[in-house]
Amino acid sequence: MVVAHIRIAPLTSMVTIDPLVLRDLIYDTAEPDDCIEHLRVRAGPHGADILAFVDSSDPEEAVDKLHRLVSQVIAHEPLLRLWRIT
Repeated sequence: MVVAHIRIAPLTSMVTIDPLVLRDLIYDTAEPDDCIEHLRVRAGPHGADILAFVDSSDPEEAVDKLHRLVSQVIAHEPLLRLWRIT
């Protein structure tokens, strides 16, 4: 198991999101082959840090899986239309 980290941030500073809502959106989008075991989200005034424990032995693969998953969530969730992976 490997820890993967990415950060997302809004395009405007006036946009916020509840970290529990974001976590649930990611879990709801995840497929079994994403191998996400645990997920933690910490939101602050300038974005959100997403940490995922991914069932993998390759750190790059783990980050790629998390990046792809979060990209999907951002692309399909209206709440995140003003957010981007930084």
